[in-house]
Order: sequence, then structure tokens, then C-alpha cells
Amino acid sequence: MLRLPRKSCQRPAACGLVLLAPMLVMAAAAAEDVDIATELDRLKATYGFTVTGEEHLEDASGRAEGGDVYRRLRVLLRRFDHIIVQDPAGRIERVLIVGPTNPAAAPSTVVEVDEPAEEDGAQQIELPTTRDGNQHSVEVTLEGAEGRRLKRMLLIDTGADAVVLPVSMIAALGIAEERLSPRDVQTANGTTEALMGKLPAVWLDGQRVGEVEVAFLEDDKLSADGLLGMSVLGRYQMTIDDEHDRLTLTRR
Repeated sequence: MLRLPRKSCQRPAACGLVLLAPMLVMAAAAAEDVDIATELDRLKATYGFTVTGEEHLEDASGRAEGGDVYRRLRVLLRRFDHIIVQDPAGRIERVLIVGPTNPAAAPSTVVEVDEPAEEDGAQQIELPTTRDGNQHSVEVTLEGAEGRRLKRMLLIDTGADAVVLPVSMIAALGIAEERLSPRDVQTANGTTEALMGKLPAVWLDGQRVGEVEVAFLEDDKLSADGLLGMSVLGRYQMTIDDEHDRLTLTRR
């Protein structure tokens, strides 16, 4: 459990969970080949996001598809390593193009860097949990800097305002420590200092939850591998099935 003194975590008995903004899902039009740079210019002019790394797109063609802008970008840039940054309401703020995807690259032994699953707009996410007494943990994929990915078992904790991770994971996620802000937080064992910041995303069974508040604590201050707190859970209505060990998250 981790509580931030600057705000309270207000929720009803069913966890008081509020979805910030549902993903708008529209019927996709048939895809067609286009010049990626031209289509990207059109999309950023329409939706107001910024793009860096456009020099990697010279003479590249891709598929233009209908539907919501996030899916359109994912399809258009599927042959490039890229990061799509969204605000808490799901609006796209920035697209970073890292370079062409290298399918022959060897995966890291610590951090998984792979092509993100495309968001399908599912209204419900079901995840198996690992149970220890009355506590449940669930496997998630944490997205760090430059698209780094790291799978982690996190303890479900509705008393934690943020996702809570050990400081030893900062480097593995490629996060610059100077971009984190120290803050006193309240834990089950008293007040301690955390390094606060945001993860680009947390992935739940292929579904992307963008711009997630995270707190990094000294490793010996955590009794679990990490906590899945309200900066993710608070966007959904949550049900835990103790009999079948499943977590169900439903969009509102």
C-alpha cells in the first residue's frame, strides 16, 4: 500500500473505479498503400500531435487504414520501432520514430523489446491471477523509455495511488533518474521517500494504458515485486474472482 499525501484515493466499496476516457472504436476502412511521411503529416495536422524521428521515413510506404487514430498510426508505422505517447484521456500527444524494425535483433536478457500488440478496443480485460492468501498478483508488461518492455508480476493493491516499483527497475526501464521527482509517501510501514514519475504505458493482455503514474521505492521497502495501484486500476471497474483466480477490468 502506498498513499500520496497530496491527494486521497476516493472510491466506493467496489473500488470506486473511474475510467478516464473510453477508447473510441470506429469501423476500419480498407487499407491502402500510401507514402508514410505524407500520411503522417496529414494525421498530425488533423489531431494536433507532434512527431520526432521523421528522417527515418524517407521514401517509405505503409498501409493507411480507417478507425481511431491510435490504430491508424500503429498500422501505418508497423515496420518502424516507434513510441506513441498519450495523455490520461487517451489523446495522442507525441509520436517518436526510433528507426526501422530489425527483426533479426537479439532480444535482451532483461528487457523485452517487441512490437506492441494492437489495441482492439475491447471493453473488458480478463487476466489470470496468482493468489497468496487473500492477495492476488497479476502479470503486466511495463513500457519504459524508447519502447523498452519488461514483464512483471505486480500485487493488486487498491490502496496504492500509483504503480509502485523497486528503484532497481529504473535502469532496466531506461528511465533517466533526473526526470523523477522525490516525494514523501505513506506506506504500510510509515512515511518514506519515493521517486515519482510516469511510465509511457502499462500493457494488460495487449491493451495499452498510457501515461501511468509510478512511484519507485528502495527495494527493501517493498514486500512484493511491485504494486498495481489506482493509476491503472482507477480507470476501470474491477472484479476479482477468488474462486477462479481471475481479475476482470471493465471499461466505463
